[in-house]
Formats: sequence, structure tokens, C-alpha cells
Amino acid sequence: MLEERLRAALALPEERAPVGSAVALLLADAAAAGVSDIHLNPAPDGLEVLYRRDGVLQRQALLPVEARERVVGRVKVLAGLLTYRRDVAQDGQISAKEAQVPTDVRVAIFPTIHGEKAVLRFFLHGPDKFELRALGLEPAIADALAAAVRRPEGVVLLTGPSGSGKTTTIYGLLHEIAAKRHVVTIEDPVEHALPGVTQTQVNPNAGVTFGYSLRALLRQDPEVIMVGEIRDRETAHVAMEAGLTGHLVISTVHAGTAVGVVTRLLEMGIEPHVLTASLACVLAQRLLRRRCAACTGVGCDACARTGFRGRCVMGELLAPDEPFRRAVASGADAAALQKLALERGLVPLRAAGERLVREGTTTEAELIRILGSH
Repeated sequence: MLEERLRAALALPEERAPVGSAVALLLADAAAAGVSDIHLNPAPDGLEVLYRRDGVLQRQALLPVEARERVVGRVKVLAGLLTYRRDVAQDGQISAKEAQVPTDVRVAIFPTIHGEKAVLRFFLHGPDKFELRALGLEPAIADALAAAVRRPEGVVLLTGPSGSGKTTTIYGLLHEIAAKRHVVTIEDPVEHALPGVTQTQVNPNAGVTFGYSLRALLRQDPEVIMVGEIRDRETAHVAMEAGLTGHLVISTVHAGTAVGVVTRLLEMGIEPHVLTASLACVLAQRLLRRRCAACTGVGCDACARTGFRGRCVMGELLAPDEPFRRAVASGADAAALQKLALERGLVPLRAAGERLVREGTTTEAELIRILGSH
């Protein structure tokens, strides 16, 4: 068991670097298991070690109380963070070489009443893995997205909760066009170095926000701009205006559905005529756990007895046509826009998920876990 191996490593004599050995063991084990995140959660009775595998958090071990500060301290050293500051949040990164794992690891530290909590996120994909049509999207959706990003101007938006694969899809879109056009990105943070793409990341402490960076980058003669997230009115206005003035803009907006993105932008103060003229398409997506092929969902060693191994994507694509644009311009509310979108051929997320259930790719219970019941 992982807990026994970690405790054994921590019990080594100090001169044999017990904490370093334990953290190295943890990183190697998590990387081999294909997890996306490690949570080191300080608890009253010790340090909880949890893995997020296929989107689900599972407890793996409980380390002794005396290991809490030492283990998190070692993680901070590897990530180049301030070890003497335990009262503030800190973010850093461990290189793949330093971690001795295949990918870089992003580290986020946050103080709690029992000590510092650390979350370590693995960048699971290399730049060669971002082929748009290999991401698992419906072929019709992948083709529509590819057509949208080949346009000289306009705005392509994605929506979905954290961990729904939006960044991977966006990198797939950039991979589609990077060799042919001047592409720049504003990210928080940069997760992968993409060949042929000029990448930068925000630094709010220095005033380098998404809105500030977007305005500055428009003076760099870009053809394509990827903005990690439209979070505020300023960024929304600059992004939509850029989509009208000869730039292709790709970004994300928090909303529950594709049509919800439209209403969210209207709530941010985007004029209907600007929105309808600049918006090329919106993709809402979610990730579902994939039924384990080795055991067909019963549970085996290959899937850690969960019945699932890997994930599949379901998407809902809104490509505004003229009737939909007229409805937005006329002030139609969210319910009316959703009804019209369905009438014009929008396939909602639930219908896309139900198809995956029928095909045996996932289960009804998994679909309900992600989308809730009807």
C-alpha cells in the first residue's frame, strides 16, 4: 500500500533524506497511476494524501502529524516557494526533471488551521497530444470548431466547470492553426509550451490582468489571441471588439450551457449587435469517466477497482445562425434563446451524454453525477 511505503520512507534516518525520499515516491506513484492532482490535506490526526483520478478524489494515505510540515515544506522547496512563509497562499511549479516524472507539476499552497494544504497538478498531456480530432469530440463538433478557427476574425468561446477539459480543447484549436498564423496567448498559468505560439501569463500582483494584457497584445499585431478566461466586463468588451476588428479570439466564460454564455455576456454589458456580429460559436463541454474496457465496469486492478478508466468528452455546440442572432438583437430572454437553439439543431449536453451511455462508453450513474438528475 502507498501509505505503508510512505511511512517507511519517512522513517529512514535523517541523513538518508527521508522527506525527500517520501515526496519522490509520492510523485512517482501518482504519475504512474495517471492521476491529475495530489492533495496534501492537513487534518487533526495527520496529513491526508488524496489522488484525483478521472475527476474523482480518493483518499490514499494518512501520514503522521509530525510529517505534515516536513512533507509540505519539501514540496515548497521543489517548487521554489518561500518555506518561511506559512501564512499566505503561494503558487509555483516543479519541473519534470526536478520531480523525476514525465511532466511538470503545478503547486498551489494555502494556509489552514491545521497547517498548509498543498495541491499538486500534473500536466498530463505533451504538446504532441493536442490533435483536435483526437480529443474525443463528436466529429461534427470537431469539424465545426476547426472551421471556426480558420476564420480570419470572430470569437470562439468555451464553457464548463474546472476540470472539464477546456484548456485541452483550446490547445487543440491552437494546434490546428499555429503553423499558419501569428498566435499569442494570455494564460493563468501557461500549462504547456506550444510550438509556434507566443505565450504569456497573467500576474495580478503586478497589475498584469487578462484585460490589461489583452489591450497590450493588440498592439503586437496578432492574428489569433487566446485569452484564458473572460472574467470581467473590461476583458469581455475588449475581446468582443477585437473579434470585430480583424482578430480571431479564443477564450472561456463561466456559464452552465452554450446559450448561457450568450446571456452571461449580455449581463456583462456587451451590446447585442456587437455580440451577434462577433460570436462565431460556443462549445459547452464536460468530461465523463469511461467504463473500464478490461472489466466492462465491474472493477479490476487496471481501473483500481472503480469500474472506470480514463475519461470521454461530451459537447454542446452553439453556432449562431441568422434567426438566433435576430432573437438576441431583439432582446429575447434565456429561455426563449434556449428553445430557439434547440429548434435550430442544438444537441444539448444531456442528449450527448445519453448517447455515450447507450453506446456503453459510460454509465447513467456517471452522467447523473456530472449533470445531475433531470
